[in-house]
Amino acid sequence: MNTVEFKDSPVGRIPVDWDVVSLGEVVDQRRESIQPAGEGKNNFVGLEHIRSGETKLCEYVSDEGIRSTKYRFYTGDILYGKLRPYLDKAVLADINGICSTDLIVLTPSDRIIPEFLIYFIHTNQFIQRAVSTTSGTNHPRTSWKAISKFRMALPPLEEQKRISEILQDVDGAIEKVNKEIGVTEKLKRGLMQRLLMEGINHTEFKDSHVGRIPVDWGVSRVSEVFDVFTGTTPSTKIDEFWDDGDVVWVTPADMSNLNGIMIADSERKVTVKALKRTNLNLIPKLSILISTRAPVGYVALNTVECVFNQGCKALVPKSHVDTRYFAYYLLINKKRLQDLSGGSTFKELNKKTLEKIYLPVPPLEEQKRISEILQDVDRRLELLTERKVKLENIKRGLMNDLLTGKRRVRITS
Repeated sequence: MNTVEFKDSPVGRIPVDWDVVSLGEVVDQRRESIQPAGEGKNNFVGLEHIRSGETKLCEYVSDEGIRSTKYRFYTGDILYGKLRPYLDKAVLADINGICSTDLIVLTPSDRIIPEFLIYFIHTNQFIQRAVSTTSGTNHPRTSWKAISKFRMALPPLEEQKRISEILQDVDGAIEKVNKEIGVTEKLKRGLMQRLLMEGINHTEFKDSHVGRIPVDWGVSRVSEVFDVFTGTTPSTKIDEFWDDGDVVWVTPADMSNLNGIMIADSERKVTVKALKRTNLNLIPKLSILISTRAPVGYVALNTVECVFNQGCKALVPKSHVDTRYFAYYLLINKKRLQDLSGGSTFKELNKKTLEKIYLPVPPLEEQKRISEILQDVDRRLELLTERKVKLENIKRGLMNDLLTGKRRVRITS
């Protein structure tokens, strides 16, 4: 990549051979309305079929049963979500079809290639500008009139093409990792269903309160294997309970996006004074945390001593068991936990109900073997997720540099 001379412009310093144009100068809006007959003859794309931040159209359905007014689009058009533009929904169409009127159909002119345009639309600058032009409180929408005025730096066509190719290469690497994550998650689901109920290399089974299990496994209620503790929130009006706190205080929100089942940190922490002066329960490492309200069914194992709020309950083993096995078992029984929850305003799984739940209890050595197999898969997923995050960071950096001309690409003749 080469360095070149720059010039001042309305969008900042850009290479001297780049232009500044408004989006409306290089892009048209396609407003080809259609009243579908609902016969399933057209591909249909709604806002719900477009994933945030993605450039490719990965999902669509037929228009069977759809009869309200829609817009036509064609291969090479860009479908841009004008509803809640902060969701960053825009894709390059590789099919012909019809779409929701909450999508603006953009048709690039011969001055801008579609692949370059789609990456520009996903820049933070464009998203922020679109958000700033919305109207409507409950359903904020931008408009073609508003975004068409947005000014952008426009490289020569050959440079647009090369920039797009570089970003597409990174997208290809991200897509490959996503596929690996999908395959690994499918493998994990299959292993969990099989190992947690069938164990390893068993041939004889028996009926039980939890279904068919190996003959040498036991069945116990949660209260027979674990002591169950309820969490709480120290008064947020008392600063010394929170300021400079270093004791992990887990909430359902902290458990919502874990890679695997291990949790080591929390968004907020409490102080040692809060521990001493409130009824917080400090639980030992490798206890099981379950979110029992708002929502029900997140499961985690703490890798540090911690406390937790009233949205969680903790299962502390009474004797020597492998808590990882039971955490995985509860994880695949999320729906069952939700079905056992009660309440009219919001669902909650109470302590008494949780204590009565039956658990399969394999011999300790088998608990450990099953847990190790599943944790190996979790570690694989964690590595893949880290790789994906690194690639996404690389892509963001490249978009910032290449689409503004801070870094130039070499054009080969």
